[in-house]
Amino acid sequence: MDAAPVMIWVSGTDKACIWFNRPWLTFTGRALAQEIGQGWTEGVHRDDFERCIDVYNSHFDTRKDFRVQYRLRRHDDTYRWIDDTGMPRFTRDGAFVGYIGSCIDIHEYREMESELRRRLLENAELNRQADSAMLAAAIAHEINQPLAGIVAAGTAGLRWLAKESPDIDRAKDALSSVVQAGQRAAEIIESLRAVTKQESRTHVPLSVNALIREVLALAEIELQSRQVAVRTSLDEKIAEVLADRVQLQQVMLNLIKNAIEAMTAVETSSRVLHLKTERDGAQNILISVQDSGSGIDPGNIKRIFERSFSTKPHGMGMGLAICRSIIEAHNGRLWAEAGVPQGSIFRISLPGSP
Repeated sequence: MDAAPVMIWVSGTDKACIWFNRPWLTFTGRALAQEIGQGWTEGVHRDDFERCIDVYNSHFDTRKDFRVQYRLRRHDDTYRWIDDTGMPRFTRDGAFVGYIGSCIDIHEYREMESELRRRLLENAELNRQADSAMLAAAIAHEINQPLAGIVAAGTAGLRWLAKESPDIDRAKDALSSVVQAGQRAAEIIESLRAVTKQESRTHVPLSVNALIREVLALAEIELQSRQVAVRTSLDEKIAEVLADRVQLQQVMLNLIKNAIEAMTAVETSSRVLHLKTERDGAQNILISVQDSGSGIDPGNIKRIFERSFSTKPHGMGMGLAICRSIIEAHNGRLWAEAGVPQGSIFRISLPGSP
């Protein structure tokens, strides 16, 4: 094991480490006597320590394989991301004798992955801002004329009424022009809203399961830092959906981040995010995002999609409203339910592509 190209550790039945190979000691720059027992934990980054130990202890108690990523201090006092895989050891007669683990340095990979995530999220945000800017510009351009007409007609009406002998007929004509211009402005706004609900962006066949895996990769660091366990039940036989990839990613990322926030008040060992895909009775594609948080107040379960409603102290109440608008623009539905036995479930129904 000293000649292996990876770092290796061995523990006994009491969870304490009893041996480390030469690549581990070379990496840490410490002696074997310093690392055995719980000594190795001195090199684990403080922000990763609790999560790392929780994974180790929980799997050790159930005799299961585990895999965890954490930062470990190198001999030059810099921290490097390590991918650590542990497996239980048994004698030929089945007696448990501890664990053996292997570690590889994945720091460059993590840095590259983090930069890729940042750029993907940045691109999604830029797309969202571009859409908003284009819509705002379109609204401003289109309703400028009827608004100018309203101001002109209103001014004229006031002028006719302010005369020593008010000209009621001409004032009525001016007010009628105000009403007509107002109706025109309303029609323009409704027309623009209808455009935003249609395929103004490119909709292409997408695998929902692949998209969910992409979004989980984007959220991986936050899921790990918040110690949220992820379970997936993805039906690999479901059809593709016609959708805009960036917009659907935005919805899924928003729902996952909301789920993570909803679980901050529960014990770390109880934080579970469950993502599921399936067909419903009408052969639509059903996506479920379930958390194990404290749940939504039954009185708010319908209001949470209102644009002005938010349960967060400084929230603007736009996130879920935008998510619902995006899903409805894809001819789908988004709604919320109470989880069983706790938490919340957000469900998305989308028509499958032909």
